[in-house]
Amino acid sequence: RIFDALAQALWAQTPFAASCPQPRLPRPRLDSPCLGTMAISKASNILFVVGSLLSLAGIICIIVGTVAGDQAGKIDWKATDQSSFTLTVSGDHCGFSLYMKRGGDCDSVYSNTVINGPEGTSSEGFLGGGDITFYKDCKIDDTSEMEKEENLMVLGHFYIPEKSGTKNSLTGDYKVRSSANLWAMDVCAEFVEAVGGIMAMLGLLALAIALIVIGLILCCVGCCCLQSGKGGQ
Repeated sequence: RIFDALAQALWAQTPFAASCPQPRLPRPRLDSPCLGTMAISKASNILFVVGSLLSLAGIICIIVGTVAGDQAGKIDWKATDQSSFTLTVSGDHCGFSLYMKRGGDCDSVYSNTVINGPEGTSSEGFLGGGDITFYKDCKIDDTSEMEKEENLMVLGHFYIPEKSGTKNSLTGDYKVRSSANLWAMDVCAEFVEAVGGIMAMLGLLALAIALIVIGLILCCVGCCCLQSGKGGQ
């Protein structure tokens, strides 16, 4: 009806309106190939494809994020199952933790563990004169998956001497000797890697959720368009 009224108004403005009858113009059909079902179906298919691809990308992000989180929990040991080894410090450093197998005499192993600082390196101006203090822990942490899987316990830890008033560490080789085989963990490096891995995992999970939500929205829109096209036939 709107289309007919518009056609009549336009015809009334022409010089032929008084002498010629108004021609009957065909109404556009909603189910025509250009404007109707085919166009709606094509748009719906595009929305379905894009939505599915985004959802798939989101699932891939979840898998990658899970793998990144698992990698963040793994320890990069600086020494494994050795009674004598060398730990090299080449820059600013906070120290190392030493582990031993559970079930051993921790007090005895601690008493027979010696850590020597870098040889031939001046320790002048460093806190404690550059001497290494080995702090006793001798504790089992059942909340640590790593310790339970490796069947380890913390023997103790030591810090790298720093120069007075600065954060400059005493660089060089630190030699460890013990009566039992030990594992050495770089405390600073593991903390940075763990935080970085967790942040990467959370970022990927957030991206995955956004992609999946957008994909589902596009699929819903495509479904609504398809239903609307069927209703207009």
